[in-house]
Amino acid sequence: MIITTAISFFLLPLLGGVLVRLLKPEAKWLRLLLSFSGAFLLGVVFLHMLPELYEEAGMGIGIFVLAGFLLQVVLEFFSHGIEHGHVHAIPGKALPWITLLSLCLHSYTEGIPFADPSVAGNVPFLAGVLLHKLPMAVALATVLLRSGTPLWTSWAILVIFALAAPLGIATGVMAGENLGHHFLHNMLGIAIGMLLHISTTIIFESAPEHRFNAQRFLAVLVGAGLALVSIH
Repeated sequence: MIITTAISFFLLPLLGGVLVRLLKPEAKWLRLLLSFSGAFLLGVVFLHMLPELYEEAGMGIGIFVLAGFLLQVVLEFFSHGIEHGHVHAIPGKALPWITLLSLCLHSYTEGIPFADPSVAGNVPFLAGVLLHKLPMAVALATVLLRSGTPLWTSWAILVIFALAAPLGIATGVMAGENLGHHFLHNMLGIAIGMLLHISTTIIFESAPEHRFNAQRFLAVLVGAGLALVSIH
């Protein structure tokens, strides 16, 4: 299951690149997907992952959840919000390497807990993270396209980004063998904190006017409802 998860994390950013090159999806559909994925991910975290993590790791895990939340605040200062679908591209200006590094660090950290078979085998949580990854990859590919980045350079950047999460999983496997399950619990806390920041930001800021409309509200309700059904 861990290998399948790593392959899924690698292929999804490449799929995002293909979608952008072939279909050039409109911002409207990306915002709806973001609203759905954000609500689903938030629901899975609150209804399932956080209660189980606190039960297994104790109250001290809250420090790591908060650390992950704050880490994401710092990362988004450099990534300019690509994690939650923001597309800021200047024609002719290449993607800053610090932005790519920030995105890769986010993905790498997020991947580490999936070295735990119980996390990799948690289908709702895995689905939520993958659903968040797809619009993230689409946003990155869109930035590369709009900035005029050469085709092969764009694909090289997407491959580098795609490798970050599998490398995180590999790190988790090796570190888990030496440091034990406690390490993976702590990393899961950090990842959940990061996802809490991203999912709440997605829900409230995935439209330029920062206001709900009927379609976005329906997408949020469907995502939250699916999360509720998925834990039973």
